[in-house]
Amino acid sequence: MNEHVQTSGLERRREDYSLITGGSHYVDDLKSPQGRPPVLYMAVVRSPYAHAEITGTQFERAQSLPGVIAVFQGAELVSGMPVLDTIPVPGLRKPERRPLAVGRVRYVGDPVAVVLAESLYAAMDARDLVEVEYEPLPAVVDLEGALDPGAPLLYDELGSNSAFTQESGGGDIQAAFENADHVVRLRVVNQRLAPGSLESRACMFDFDPSSGELSAWVSSQAVYRVRDTLAKFLGLDRNRIRVHNAEVGGAFGAKNNFLGEEIVAALLAVKFGRPVKWIESRSENFQAQSQGRGQVNYIEAAFQDDGKLLGLRVRSFADLGAFLASATAMVPSRTPSMLCGPYQLQAIESKMVGVFTNKATTAPYRGAGRPEATYILERTMDRIAHELALDPAEVRRRNFISPQSFPYTTVTGLQYDSGNYQAALDRALELADYAGWRVKQREYRQSTSPRLLGIGLATFIELSGDSAAPMSNVPREAATVRIRSDGTVLVQSGVSHNGQGHFTAFAQIASTTLNLPTAKVEVCMNDSALPGFSMGTYGSRTTQIAGSAVLLAAEAVRAKALQVAAQVLEAAPADLVMEDGRITVQGVSARAIELGELARMVEEQPDLIEREPPNPANGTPIEGLAAWRDFSSPGLTYSSGTHLAVVEVESETGEVHVLKYVAVDDCGRVLNHYLA
Repeated sequence: MNEHVQTSGLERRREDYSLITGGSHYVDDLKSPQGRPPVLYMAVVRSPYAHAEITGTQFERAQSLPGVIAVFQGAELVSGMPVLDTIPVPGLRKPERRPLAVGRVRYVGDPVAVVLAESLYAAMDARDLVEVEYEPLPAVVDLEGALDPGAPLLYDELGSNSAFTQESGGGDIQAAFENADHVVRLRVVNQRLAPGSLESRACMFDFDPSSGELSAWVSSQAVYRVRDTLAKFLGLDRNRIRVHNAEVGGAFGAKNNFLGEEIVAALLAVKFGRPVKWIESRSENFQAQSQGRGQVNYIEAAFQDDGKLLGLRVRSFADLGAFLASATAMVPSRTPSMLCGPYQLQAIESKMVGVFTNKATTAPYRGAGRPEATYILERTMDRIAHELALDPAEVRRRNFISPQSFPYTTVTGLQYDSGNYQAALDRALELADYAGWRVKQREYRQSTSPRLLGIGLATFIELSGDSAAPMSNVPREAATVRIRSDGTVLVQSGVSHNGQGHFTAFAQIASTTLNLPTAKVEVCMNDSALPGFSMGTYGSRTTQIAGSAVLLAAEAVRAKALQVAAQVLEAAPADLVMEDGRITVQGVSARAIELGELARMVEEQPDLIEREPPNPANGTPIEGLAAWRDFSSPGLTYSSGTHLAVVEVESETGEVHVLKYVAVDDCGRVLNHYLA
């Protein structure tokens, strides 16, 4: 459990001090818990082939090395396990995939065996001595070529490499094209991206046979999801599993779910009754960590002489990689709904095809389907401007949804709560001196210099918050706020912190609500045993959703404190004032009581306030002068922004120099300027 206590008078980020002074701990810094045996280290044997049958394994040389505990092939460990879960999309064909490859490998880096040893170096040396015999098979890495007749199949039982086809849209697409003055066609590529976080995947597990409890230390975006995943795959009661989030060196969506190796490390901890650590190497991370994007999009845009975009036909192919992780199919299925962006379109017709290829799986990464839609739209706007010889900024301006139109429902069914796209564009143009750079661009073109000047412009929308329904029997987001007997306040949240400043933000929310200094507020998170819950740190949701849960809990405990104080001070709650750690009768400063004293009274006489049931996510009791509250958003919120880049390109060498970059974003209500 991470605990951060803010130094008195310090108003900046409270998370940073331990990081910059070397006091924080990432998973690789952790040692075996006190009283437990030394840590064992797991190393993973990976396929050098993109596609092959596994025909044999030889472990004798690896097993003979000093310090080696065991060597296992995939089938020995995972054959009896459940298959990996996948968020369903309509028509999805889901082949079986377990935490390790069984029988066949389908991408370079596919895990086929593991080594367990007393030291990391012994594990690595033994891994290099494991012999795996392969029968190579034809591989397919071209996204569109994977759908050709006769293309090598990743899963013979499916009969093709197509995982799903999704057709969607809205409006009268035929009328939009019939009424258009022009139609432009283009092909764009949303290239694959490796998340490349500074810290790769990392985990440590310890199973104590005497207590039957499994402890986990992970680098994750969702500790409760980790707990539930381990319970399912290991057959353990989730109440016997406690998950701690260590410091996280970057995640960006790629650490939302386990891909398999982490589950195997936990299994080995249970099997041997000792702590087991696995730290993914950088080369492994590039080979086997989930990647982002990976789409090819064919666009037909119908527009008028004035640059007004009427309709879009978009045919897309999404590279799913070799198997379906939790959100692999969900990511491309979101792109079509986002194809309106900040623009007012009359009609959209979309066809998205998910395709298996012999590459690492894809999953959410920095936007999860939205950046792909933005790229489609912004390239289309630039092409319209080019075809009509109009300024690209002016084309965007003519197509924006007006500020007076909100709330606004797009033809794809999304409901935008607010927006002022024109203001962001105008401010970006002003800050960048856009008109001045256009003059310089014309001068470049008239000169004989090999240097070129490019001006890039993009306006986008960004969704945040939640719209999905809560899971059964658990909240979607919950927190507990407690006033303690020493007068300090404890905020306990289910969030998995990834460095965004949530300790600071939650302390500020509680201190503002309870009207006391932030130095008196302690914030705890990163621990599945706390009286809170979180779906995870992703989708720009945490401050908005988890912060709202903290706010509700703080308001509730404030009401409880006022209720008890009213009895003690013999005054109506409406006549009481809470300030600087005490409650006074308004206008009578001598009649007062400290918050700490109220907390002691409740701890000694719990019936002074209404008792709350235990946290439904883990059964942790809500004790003392405290309140637990959950929050589920009624819907998504949408922000927006405009970015502008000016670059100089050496046409003879391709060298690029960034001369100017301006970003203007609608940040909504700013809670803390140091975090904004």
